[in-house]
Amino acid sequence: MSNRRMPQDLIRGAQRLLQSAWDEVLTIPAAELETASPFVEERLSKDIECIMNGHTKALKYALLTQTLTKATDPQLNCLALQAGAAIKGAFDARSLCKKVVVPFEQGNFSNALGGSSDPYVSKPLRRPEITREDKVIREIKYPEEWEALYRVLSAIETAPKPQELATRVLRQILLEVRRQISQLSVSLPTSISTEELRNILREYLSQPTLGMGPQAVTYALLEVFNKRTRTFYEVTSASPTTADAPAGRLADIECKDSNGTIRLAIYVTQRLDLSKLEYELRKCKEKGVTNVLFVAHEIAVELEKAYSETTRYDINVAINRLVDLVLSITVLLNSEMRRELIDEIRRVLSKWGGSSAERGFNEVLRQVLQMTYQG
Repeated sequence: MSNRRMPQDLIRGAQRLLQSAWDEVLTIPAAELETASPFVEERLSKDIECIMNGHTKALKYALLTQTLTKATDPQLNCLALQAGAAIKGAFDARSLCKKVVVPFEQGNFSNALGGSSDPYVSKPLRRPEITREDKVIREIKYPEEWEALYRVLSAIETAPKPQELATRVLRQILLEVRRQISQLSVSLPTSISTEELRNILREYLSQPTLGMGPQAVTYALLEVFNKRTRTFYEVTSASPTTADAPAGRLADIECKDSNGTIRLAIYVTQRLDLSKLEYELRKCKEKGVTNVLFVAHEIAVELEKAYSETTRYDINVAINRLVDLVLSITVLLNSEMRRELIDEIRRVLSKWGGSSAERGFNEVLRQVLQMTYQG
């Protein structure tokens, strides 16, 4: 190892760099993960994808650890696995992995790399360095993954600016990790507290979802509520990307009786102001709807003034902040409903927006629950 930097300095530097790169990758919206622009050229991104989606867990750790090392200290050789390797810039990759990568995976990656506590004891990595020698290739169970690893690390070592390329490769690796995490199912605890549900919804609804988020949450809430209470014959809605008129809908969510008459019209919006309120009330008045619920993530009008306006229409109106409405109803029924609600939100998002819409909610769900149980 380079004498100009003590191992502890390397560890701290690697920890800071890994956290910084991960924070950058986390800024990519969940819905854009599959289409996000790569940080490296295609041949490298394909090799990285081959390794990160491959059979050999040890090579996933090796790709991340070796690249992180080079991005932290360009004097070290990312092809070295052991400090005794007969190449300039050799270092102890196993120690760095155990002290930096393993704990970071446990805290941030949901064990997406494999959940190993000491991956460098695995047979493929029990050698001084990563080489392409025939005798080494013959010992590897999945040689195409080993050769992809060699190509990526060799490209870094021979690049005109190896540290710069290593940093971009690091981001690409973390992008693949995040893609894999987003595809993992989220196991819910036996019960969800009101505080957990509140944090999940506040975090999720703060993200841009083109109106789908608030409406999906509200619709899921009404579906779960109605299954338990049988207040309405049916509750209907459709993705907010579907125009109301062609779909034959008056409101975002319609609660109907057995004759198809709307007993409750629900309007859902990210931000409710006076003009939006009056516009929807006029529509309801024209259609003879007498019970209306307005649900908004943000209410941009004084409630007293809003309710004063509603008296001119002779309609029964309630105005609620979405998170408050969810918490109130789930507390009035029972704690099992909060868990059921989360599953219903995921189902609605998957139906309306596909895997990308569900992925955005799952990411928030995973982060909030992870923070809860780590705390």
